Amino acid sequence: MPRLIRSLFVVALAFVAAGCAGRMAGPGVEDDVIAVTGVGRFSTAPDIALLTIGVDSNAATLAEATGEAARRMTAVVARVKSFGVADADIATVAYSVDPRMAPADPLRRDEPPRIVGYHVGNVAQVTVRKLADAGPILDAAVAAGANTVRGIRFSLADSATAQSQARANAVADALAKARQLASAAGIKLGPVLSIRESSVSQPIPMRAMAARAESTPIEPGQLEVAVSVELRQAIQR
Repeated sequence: MPRLIRSLFVVALAFVAAGCAGRMAGPGVEDDVIAVTGVGRFSTAPDIALLTIGVDSNAATLAEATGEAARRMTAVVARVKSFGVADADIATVAYSVDPRMAPADPLRRDEPPRIVGYHVGNVAQVTVRKLADAGPILDAAVAAGANTVRGIRFSLADSATAQSQARANAVADALAKARQLASAAGIKLGPVLSIRESSVSQPIPMRAMAARAESTPIEPGQLEVAVSVELRQAIQR
C-alpha cells in the first residue's frame, strides 16, 4: 500500500511539473518578447527669450546700499516695461544683502570682525515674447543701470506640442527597430505589449546665441525636444 501511494505521488508531481513547464514556455514570457528603446526628436523655433538681469550695489551703510539698488532696479524695470513687457513677465529671482568685512589684521587677532560696508544684489528674469526686442531690451536695461547680466536663453511658451511630436517620433523609432530586429532574426512580431516613456527633455538650443558688443544682436536658432520610450512587442511562435 505505501508503495502504491508513493507511485501516485510521483505521477502527480510529474503532472504539476509538466503544467508549470507549459506555462513557462507559453507566450508572454521574456523569451517571447523583443524589447527596444526608441528616441524621438523634434526641432522648432523658440518663441520667447528669458533675460536674467539685475543690479549690484555697494555702499558704506545698509540704507545707502539698499536705496541705491532700489533706485537702479526701479529704473531698469521701468525701461523694460516701456517695450510693452507685462508685469507678469518680470519676476525677481534673487535678492541678497551681504556685509563687507574689513580684512583681518594678523597683528590684532583678538579684534572681532568689523563691517565696513554692504553689498545688495537684485536680479530679475524678464520674459520677452517678441524676440526682435530681446537685444534692444538688454541694451536699454544696461543703459538704465543694470550692471549684472547673467545671460539669455530661449524657450517655448508652450512645449506640449513639440513634446507630442517628439513622443510620436520616439514610438515610430521603437517600432521600426523592433521590425528590423525581427526581420534580421527571421521571426514574426505579435502585438505591442507595453510602451513606457523613460525621459523627456526640456527644449535645448541646437546652436549658441551670437552676440556682438556693438548692438547685441540676438540669434535664437532652433530648439530641440527629445523623448525616449521603451517598447516591448511579442514574438509570434
